[in-house]
Amino acid sequence: MTTLVSSEAQEYRTFTSRDGKTVEAKVIDYMADVPGTKMKMVTIELKNGETYEKLDTNIFSSADQKYFKQWHADRLAAKDDAPLLPDAEIKMAVKKSRYNDLNDKGDPDNREVEYEPVIIFENEDWDLSYKKVGGTLVFIGQSTLDRGEFHILYKEDFSIDLPRMEETIWEGKPFVNVYDSNPSNGSAFGAKYDGYLIVLRDKNKKAQVIEASKAEWEENYQSILDADISKAYNKTFQESGEKSIY
Repeated sequence: MTTLVSSEAQEYRTFTSRDGKTVEAKVIDYMADVPGTKMKMVTIELKNGETYEKLDTNIFSSADQKYFKQWHADRLAAKDDAPLLPDAEIKMAVKKSRYNDLNDKGDPDNREVEYEPVIIFENEDWDLSYKKVGGTLVFIGQSTLDRGEFHILYKEDFSIDLPRMEETIWEGKPFVNVYDSNPSNGSAFGAKYDGYLIVLRDKNKKAQVIEASKAEWEENYQSILDADISKAYNKTFQESGEKSIY
């Protein structure tokens, strides 16, 4: 589980008890509603690492009690819009909703494949939600003429909210990929779908969560994001050239 610590939680301050005693500590946890009671409890940690757990907030000054409530509110707000990190418990499944249809216009060997890109997200974190997560979905194709050549078939950016413990669906723009996979008559061209890349970014636009159908693509995600749809590439997208044609 991703650990979220608010900036307030990392600050030491001087707390004062009702009888005037003081202690320098930071807040670790706060319970706004203790089941079966009207109590509110706080856990604090001293600079030497000593922890005092589940203290009744009534033993502290009124100013401290206001601080505890604000600390709790800030932490809840942070959890509702948590920073996206690489260990975020987000599962992603890509569906391409593929429909094959032989082209009846021109070359009968041409194949038109219509795609309706969909990503199903599952945020399995019971505590953290992520808002306005930016991302990119890429579909990659393998050349019908050269198995070592790869093309970008589709690339689309998106933004999505991922509430805690919920499934969220994003639907991309449909597109058609046209290719001819019959090289015997000298008319083959294009590329067939071979896999996908998904990149999720934080609010600073830094890639944090990366998933691809092939390890090489996950490792070289930035090269794929930078790739030109009009060019051809090797499997790692480190080398580019013209697309193979007859």
